[in-house]
Amino acid sequence: MQRRKPEPETARCDCGRVLADASTLVYRSHNGRFMFHRCECGAEWTEHQASVDPSEPICSDEVLEVHECLARFDGPISELLGLKAT
Repeated sequence: MQRRKPEPETARCDCGRVLADASTLVYRSHNGRFMFHRCECGAEWTEHQASVDPSEPICSDEVLEVHECLARFDGPISELLGLKAT
């Protein structure tokens, strides 16, 4: 009996918007890191990632990825840090 192949991850929401454009909220706990996403159409989904050990060194690719994201960022520092304006 053949097993069903997993569905490929789509890069778009059912409404057609790009998933990367959805708002994201990150929650860290001792169980891992949870990323809650919400598309403008109202669709929501959650990703779970294993906890990251902050004492482990990071690789150069991770550093480059952060720098690329920062280079593309255009907005207030509060938005970058995920702070809410009061």
